[in-house]
Amino acid sequence: MKKARILAFIIVLISSLMVGLLDAAGEQAPDPKKIVLTNCNVIDGTGREPMANMTVVISGNTITAIRQESYEKSAEEENVRIVNLENGYVLPGFWNVHMHLAALLPDPNNLQEHESLPSAVIRAGLNAMDGLRSGFTSIRTVGEREYLDLAWRDAFDQGFFMGPRIFGSGEVVSITGGHRGDVPSGADGVAEIRKAVRTRIVNGVNWIKIMGVEMLQDELEAAVETAHYNGLRVASHSKEPATFRSVKAGVDCIEHGYGLRDETIALMAAKGTFYVPTIICNLSDQYIKERDERLAKLGYTEHRKAAWGRTLVAYADERSQAHAEHQRQALQKAVRAGVKVCIGSDSTPVGEIGVLEIEQFVLSGVSEMDALIAATKNCADLCGVLDVLGTVEEGKLADLVVVADNPLENISNIRKVKMVFKDGAMVDLNHPQGTASYWDYYISKTHKKGYLAEAEESAGFKRGKVKDK
Repeated sequence: MKKARILAFIIVLISSLMVGLLDAAGEQAPDPKKIVLTNCNVIDGTGREPMANMTVVISGNTITAIRQESYEKSAEEENVRIVNLENGYVLPGFWNVHMHLAALLPDPNNLQEHESLPSAVIRAGLNAMDGLRSGFTSIRTVGEREYLDLAWRDAFDQGFFMGPRIFGSGEVVSITGGHRGDVPSGADGVAEIRKAVRTRIVNGVNWIKIMGVEMLQDELEAAVETAHYNGLRVASHSKEPATFRSVKAGVDCIEHGYGLRDETIALMAAKGTFYVPTIICNLSDQYIKERDERLAKLGYTEHRKAAWGRTLVAYADERSQAHAEHQRQALQKAVRAGVKVCIGSDSTPVGEIGVLEIEQFVLSGVSEMDALIAATKNCADLCGVLDVLGTVEEGKLADLVVVADNPLENISNIRKVKMVFKDGAMVDLNHPQGTASYWDYYISKTHKKGYLAEAEESAGFKRGKVKDK
């Protein structure tokens, strides 16, 4: 079984890494039984106003107390860590719910053309772990080769690596000749669609991702019915007019929603259909320049590779001004109509492009509070875990992000990450990853010229607009 082969590879990798870590570090001190975050403000993700001068108590992996008074450690308490956050802001962990962990867009060095499965697995894991250090404690994957997302989901859940929670779709369900060229074989007709959905369920997926834009109505309805019968939700890559019929058929979440019409937005609001607009992948040249100029003024260009890389990624998905304006207006209309919108970047890496997506919500006319809800509460609701995740409330799991300044005053303050907690455990934000950054995947090291000089000369690359996918 494909998944079994990947898991075997991961286990070998884990074993070798864990041996090295134990040899280097020796015995480690036990984790504290209780972590107390004091002198902080809480933006809980529910839409309530921030709470000032708060104390948040984490016992094990659970938030056990949120109160305004200071914490007094009792004499009998042992192994308690008290952290003064110096007026920082505690938020729910961020989510990125449209992610292809092993994808590269663009892929100027043609890395993926003949890439081995082990190489893709390693890149995917590094991408996920890097995203966690940026505050993304949960990810929903919507299309990965040979179920590699499920392998990393299990490795993270078992505690072998510190990584985000993954709600995985495995391979997409697509027809023959469909949109995703990396799908091994398509499914045609009702019987094959049902079998494709069931095959993914047998492989252990959390979600079913379909390319609904290319399915006939009976195929679409068969996919939704089969998934729902087995207790799974369906996400659909979609554009009009397929989006309207997808919502009518009971799809749970619309991805992209290219050309979204007012009647479809109204139907989504009425049926409770979620919307992941991937607005960062729907920018025009004008919007990309406005975004980059804003980040430069705020001082977020010191990391030159990241500044160059995010621009490279943006132009790989550049759209016409008319398309970009329509998608921006559709997002605004969806929020006003009460559609539950969610943060999903589509492009990688998880962290940087995920942060850009949250920022782009605000640049597209969504309030800072609604953008944060789209990155937290709505995503947990989408994945059916709002009872335990998505907000900072007593009794919920301690997936948290601490930032230095108020993101409601400037959404880019989400970049000022001070601490991240996943399942009550503090994430090491300085974990060594070797000498290469994620952005090095986009850079050919055989080039004699520097990557920035070459990027400046490659204006022709930036001008090719992408058709609506």
